[in-house]
Amino acid sequence: MKSKIFTILLVLSISLLIIAAENPHEKIKFDCETCHSVDSFEDMSFDHSLTDYILENRHQSADCRGCHDIADFSKVKENCISCHQDVHKAKMGSDCESCHTTRGWEQFDIQQLHMNTNFPISGRHALVDCQSCHKKMPAEDFSLQTTRCIECHQMEYLSITSPEHANNGFSTDCESCHQMNQWRPARFDNHDVLFPIFSGTHNNEWNDCVTCHVEPGSYQMFSCLNCHEHTQSETDADHNGITGYAYNSPDCYFCHPTGEAGSFTDHDAQFFPIFSGRHNNEWNDCAVCHTTPTDKSVYTCLPCHDHNQTDMNNMHGAMIGYTYASGGCYTCHPTGLKGTFTEHDTQFFPIYSGAHSSRWDNCVDCHPTPLDRTVFSCFQCHQQPQMDDKHSGEIGYAYDSNLCLSCHPNGSKE
Repeated sequence: MKSKIFTILLVLSISLLIIAAENPHEKIKFDCETCHSVDSFEDMSFDHSLTDYILENRHQSADCRGCHDIADFSKVKENCISCHQDVHKAKMGSDCESCHTTRGWEQFDIQQLHMNTNFPISGRHALVDCQSCHKKMPAEDFSLQTTRCIECHQMEYLSITSPEHANNGFSTDCESCHQMNQWRPARFDNHDVLFPIFSGTHNNEWNDCVTCHVEPGSYQMFSCLNCHEHTQSETDADHNGITGYAYNSPDCYFCHPTGEAGSFTDHDAQFFPIFSGRHNNEWNDCAVCHTTPTDKSVYTCLPCHDHNQTDMNNMHGAMIGYTYASGGCYTCHPTGLKGTFTEHDTQFFPIYSGAHSSRWDNCVDCHPTPLDRTVFSCFQCHQQPQMDDKHSGEIGYAYDSNLCLSCHPNGSKE
C-alpha cells in the first residue's frame, strides 16, 4: 500500500516537473498562440502594440529577455539604464530620451538639444563634432564653464595675419565681427565710424582688409590709390583747379571723410557761391560751368537758359562795359546776384543816393525801352499837371525828360 502511494506521488512530481520545464512562464495573461506557432515553440512573434509600450526602430530587434523576466512578463525594466550601460556615469541624469532616440545612440537633433542650453547652435556650428567643444565626453557631463568663442578659436585668433588680431588689439569677442554662418567676410561695423565700408559708396567695393590697409602690421596706414577708379590721371583731372588738392591718401580722406564725392563748399568763399545764394541747386555737376575738365579755372556762365544772349543784351542795353562774356558776368556779379550798378550815380544820374534813392523798383521804371538804356523818362512819377504848375513862369521850361535832366542833373529841386 505504501509503495503504491509513493509511486503515485512520484508520477505526479515528475509530471509537474515536465510541465514546469515545458512552460517557463509562471505568470502571463496571453494565450500561448499569441506568441508561439503550432509548428514550433521556438518560432515566436509578439505584437507589442497589444501593450502600453510600442516597440520602435532598434527596439524591434531586441531580445525579449533583454527587458522582461520571462517567468513574469509584467516584471519589466522601465528605464533605459536598466538595459543600457550609462557611459556618462550618471552625470547626465537618467532621462536618456532627452538626447537619444530609439533610432540609435548617435541619432539626435543637436540643434534642438542646444535650444535648451545657454548656447543655441546655429550656422556652421551645427556641423561641428560634439567632442570638439565637449572634450571630456562621454565620461564627463556636457556642461561648459564658458560659451565664449575664444575658448575654441584661440589658435585662429593668435595665428591670423590678415588682419593680425593680437598685436592690433582686436577684441576676443569674436561675434562682434564674425557670424555663425562663416568667418569671412568679417564685419567690423565700428569701421563705419572711422570710414564707411559697410554702407555708402564703398560698400561691397573691397574683398579684404589689405585692399585698403596695405601694411598688415599697422591698420592706421591706409591707401585710397589702389582702386581702378582712383587712378592719378582721372583723379587729377577731376580735381584740377581745386585749392590744396594733392594725389595722396590723407588728402583724399581729409576732403572725403565719408567716401562720398566732395562738395568743396570752399568754392563759395574762394571763388563763387554755388552752395548758397542764387546758384544753389541750379547745377548738377562741375561740368555745368567748368566745360574744360582738366582746367577748373576755365568757366562759363552762358549755357544756362536764363543767361541766353538775347535776354542778357536786353537787360544790359547801354550799360558801359557790358559784353556777353563770362568774364564780364563775373566782374559785375561776383556773388551771382543781380548787379546794383551803383556807378549809375556818378556816370549818369543818382538813383542809389539823393532824392531818387529807394523811389524805384526796376530799370524799366525810368528806361521804358529795354534795348536802349539811353532812352529814359521822368514821367512815370512826375505827372504833367503838377510839373506845369510847379514850373509856371520858368523861362525855357518844357515837359520833356531831357530838359528835366538838364535842369536837375542830380535829381534835386535846385
